Amino acid sequence: MKLLGICLLFLSLLGRCSPDKSVLAEPLATDGLIIRTGTSFGMCVGYCKHDYVISGTTLMLTQTSQARTQNQNPAKTCQTTIPQAVWDTLRAAVNPTLFIRQPEQLGCPDCADGGAEYIEVEANGQKHRVTFEHGATIPGFESLVTALRTQREAFKECK
Repeated sequence: MKLLGICLLFLSLLGRCSPDKSVLAEPLATDGLIIRTGTSFGMCVGYCKHDYVISGTTLMLTQTSQARTQNQNPAKTCQTTIPQAVWDTLRAAVNPTLFIRQPEQLGCPDCADGGAEYIEVEANGQKHRVTFEHGATIPGFESLVTALRTQREAFKECK
């Protein structure tokens, strides 16, 4: 009987060690917040992928091309500064606790060369990325998607 009890206890402890994302559902502070966003198009010429990293008032852009054209279009990285008010707006639009509950993919990103967008939120060392169809949105995070698109539009390319 003791053996059965020990086995059940062991199995219940093992069940608590699953890689379930519910462990990440605890509230996350926005201190140390990093937001990554970008776009990509699978069938294009030139710089087809734009990746942005926003941390505080620093916005960094990296532009890359498809592997087949990297010799003609080497990766470029540049950065700019955004106003504190813009960063405050982005921080207010991010709710890391709710964001990590979103699926990793929405729709069919870059199907039929429609393009893809992504948003990744990192807070307290935990990251979660959602990739979605270009021009679509993430339900419940429309203001974040719009604010990030505005920043991407304002800083389209490295000069």
